Amino acid sequence: MKTKLTTKDLITAGAFGAIYLVVLTVLSTIVLPVVPVLFLATPLIAGLILGSVYMLYVTKVPGKGAILILAVLVGLITSMSTIYPLLFAVLWGLIAEVVAGRNGRKSAGALVASYCVFNLTSVGPFFALLVAKDAFLGNVMTYYGADYAETLDALTPNWIFLVLVALALIGGALGGLFGKRILKKHFVKAGIIA
Repeated sequence: MKTKLTTKDLITAGAFGAIYLVVLTVLSTIVLPVVPVLFLATPLIAGLILGSVYMLYVTKVPGKGAILILAVLVGLITSMSTIYPLLFAVLWGLIAEVVAGRNGRKSAGALVASYCVFNLTSVGPFFALLVAKDAFLGNVMTYYGADYAETLDALTPNWIFLVLVALALIGGALGGLFGKRILKKHFVKAGIIA
């Protein structure tokens, strides 16, 4: 199995990165913020929906560094108001690379586990709830209004970050398993992937 990324791999990574980022952006900025509870469920829902994109991505771009490239792209997009999402994305991207690298990236179980870790990148934007809650809620109030910010404040006690991490892991596990099933059922049968 090849370990270096080729130019074709980088182009494919860019295409899948764009798909992943567009879906993530639509979910996290347009669809889920409609209701504060759904906004807080972003790590779970995004994990479920994006699992199949991730699994196809790591199958089509199996070289070392591909997961980190996607993580950095996610981190850059989600770091509009603070650096924390980028730092989280790089950390979880590196760990996901190591997890996926077990068994030469051929183990479906290792790829699902790597997506569980990778999906923790969706928690990065919420880290500000721990370290700068007032600033976070100020941004929320700017975009969604005072009532929304007050409701979100009431829904986010100090321990909410642990709940978000758990939601990300659950979303990653279920999304990864769903993605694995989609690959096997549709893409392997169609001959798109081996």
